[in-house]
Amino acid sequence: MSSGVTLTAATRQNLLSLQGTADLLSSTQNRLSTGKKVNSALDDPTSFFTSQSLSGRSGDLGALINGISNGVQTIQAANQGITSIQKLVDSAKSTANQALADKSATTSGTPATAAVLTAGVGYQGSSTAATDGTQNFSGSNSLVFTVAGGSTASAATPSTITLNATTLAGLTSDLSKVSADTIVTAINNQLANDAVPSGVTASKSTDGRIVFTATDTGADSAVSLTGVSGDRDIGFGTGAAATTQTASGSDAANGAKAAVVSGETIAATIDLSGATSPTFEIQLGSGAKKTITVADGATAASTSQAEIATSINAQLNADTGFAGKVSASFVDNRLTFTTVGTGSSEKVSVGNAAGVDLGFGTAGLTAAAKVGSGEGSASGANATRTSLAKQFNTLLDQITQQAKDSSYNGINLLYRSGSDASENSLKVTFNETGSSSLNIEGAKLDSEGLGLTAATGGFQSDAEINDALKAITLATSQLRAQSSTFGSNLSVVQNRQDFSKNLINILDTGSANLTNADLNEEAANSQALSTRQSIGISALSLANTAQQGILQLLR
Repeated sequence: MSSGVTLTAATRQNLLSLQGTADLLSSTQNRLSTGKKVNSALDDPTSFFTSQSLSGRSGDLGALINGISNGVQTIQAANQGITSIQKLVDSAKSTANQALADKSATTSGTPATAAVLTAGVGYQGSSTAATDGTQNFSGSNSLVFTVAGGSTASAATPSTITLNATTLAGLTSDLSKVSADTIVTAINNQLANDAVPSGVTASKSTDGRIVFTATDTGADSAVSLTGVSGDRDIGFGTGAAATTQTASGSDAANGAKAAVVSGETIAATIDLSGATSPTFEIQLGSGAKKTITVADGATAASTSQAEIATSINAQLNADTGFAGKVSASFVDNRLTFTTVGTGSSEKVSVGNAAGVDLGFGTAGLTAAAKVGSGEGSASGANATRTSLAKQFNTLLDQITQQAKDSSYNGINLLYRSGSDASENSLKVTFNETGSSSLNIEGAKLDSEGLGLTAATGGFQSDAEINDALKAITLATSQLRAQSSTFGSNLSVVQNRQDFSKNLINILDTGSANLTNADLNEEAANSQALSTRQSIGISALSLANTAQQGILQLLR
């Protein structure tokens, strides 16, 4: 006898329908709870893996966004550093201009001079000049010589000057009547075009002489001219007959004077036989007094001035307070003491003590001493310019410090210790494969990198200040150019930053479109399936009505 349950066909059909409805309702409820219509590869393999790929790229780009943002901030830090450095450079320029304008405290003296080589005769009065003061350089008439200037070190690389029909053709229409001005122009053109500058320029004096002047000044400044060939004479001789001629410059002198004290005139020889040796006191500044006794030749009847000076200097040099600081000599038969140092702080005093009169009297120590004082500034320095030079150097130090401090997150685009550009470069990566990036090369914008050097001469010469101002002008141009470069780099990085953010949004949206569920649709499906489930249950109840009737009969 079978013990299984027998269901009618209608019942079985209703059960299958209810099971299907339950499955659909479960799926709909899962979509409503997760918000996704594709939760695994089983739901939709193509959409699932495509969505994962899009989300993965979005995540990779999101990780790069931080690097791009750091790149933006690094460039902005560098740009801010340049702005601050430019202000310091402007201050340095103002300081240098102030020093250049200040001449009130400059002491008397002579500036350094450049070497100047002037022709022995005027161009118009040379041996080959015509009566009208011109010279004939047509045909084969020519003059070739070498000239060098600047410092003595650069004089070893002279420039060769050729004056003939070829080199003068473009400067005058009549080569048979070439003027001194044309010759000067031709010489300067060749000097300017020489690959190795000779450090010299040509000009014409008011009396018509050709003059060569070195560009450097000081005792090392030199000009030399040597004839080579040719039959023309511009004032230095013709061709090889013009032997080497030279001129030198001179160093600056500050005009300060030493302290000098002189006695009265005495005889060329002094009789010291049987007499008390000359004794006197000498004092340097406010230092200790020293007693000098002329011992050498004390018994000689005719002691010379030279012997007396030798005796005095030997005693002075034996004393550390006077050695190398004061010297004795006879000037116009006067015993004279001169300090080695110069300036108003120098002072020497001499008072006679006893013995033979050497020109300072014989009244003893109670007599008023003769005093000599120095004049001017011992250094010849302009105190105002010296102070401004210190300020200038301080500003250069601040420029370097500013460059060192313009870093962000350990990257400094304005400073590097060496010359390797990779030391302070920045690479900003824009995509996940690294195939799209921007290399931002840093610069060396400290005082050294800007070509600004400290004032070593205390701004005492206009030339030093003008050199500093030229360097500042170049530094300003360098800062502006670098600022423009960084500005262009910043524009690129910011553009890629915005692009990456928008692309991430697009990728995330595309990924969501493939997997996200339409909640309105799923809500409607849920309601419809709930209704269908209720109807299915009712239908199942109707399918079992016949069996329920049989049950009633059995009762």
